[in-house]
Amino acid sequence: MALSSTKVIKVIVVTDDLERTANAYKSLVGTGKAPEDERENRMIRTPLTTYMGRPITDTPMKVESVFSDNFWFEIIEPLGDNDPWAAWLKEHGTSIYSICFLSDGPLENDEAIMKAAGYESIFKQEKGYEAYEYFDTARDLGVLVEVKEHY
Repeated sequence: MALSSTKVIKVIVVTDDLERTANAYKSLVGTGKAPEDERENRMIRTPLTTYMGRPITDTPMKVESVFSDNFWFEIIEPLGDNDPWAAWLKEHGTSIYSICFLSDGPLENDEAIMKAAGYESIFKQEKGYEAYEYFDTARDLGVLVEVKEHY
């Protein structure tokens, strides 16, 4: 069974030097405008964040987005050591962390598909107006898969 959508909306890159990495991406793809559906929306669900199945409240980081014509790069420099981005950076160095697919929703349907395929959830965040989840696909794909739902 496949994900509800295979529309790639962003690629996440983890780095130890946000300015250097973001500037390199900008020189290659420029900077466009944020897509309309990425603007803030009203809260619908109660926010929550889990990492490795446990609640987490602190994920300090610097973030910059570099927009192309049909998706964007989200560049993350982790500033803490208890989150999935810091763990990836420590193991892999500056590299692509995940590919994000936009779910047709609800996210729980895609979560069931990923679990049935043998991919466990690493990180899930419910922002109240959208939710996203990272799945441990690195052994098979070389990167994590993120599935994101907009309400």
